[in-house]
Amino acid sequence: MTDLFSADLATVSAEIHNLRAALLTSGVQVTWEEAEGLSPGEIVTRYVAARGDHGTRHWLRGLAVEHDQAQPFGPRLVDELDGIDGLNTPAAA
Repeated sequence: MTDLFSADLATVSAEIHNLRAALLTSGVQVTWEEAEGLSPGEIVTRYVAARGDHGTRHWLRGLAVEHDQAQPFGPRLVDELDGIDGLNTPAAA
């Protein structure tokens, strides 16, 4: 237990992030390497194409949230996905 608490937080965070991504992509036909490289346009395109596939849409929405967190200025990708779904309330910053 002591080793876990003394580990470098960035390393642990990265491992958790990679594990989460691996679990999320395990049921989706895209590899983790592809997921990391998806542009906002590709996320939107795949989101539209995944109509009715709630698991894929949930996963893509998670990628959009991560993108928005990394890009605090400018248009929010989650808002664009909400617009596709017919929701008009902007996401909280």
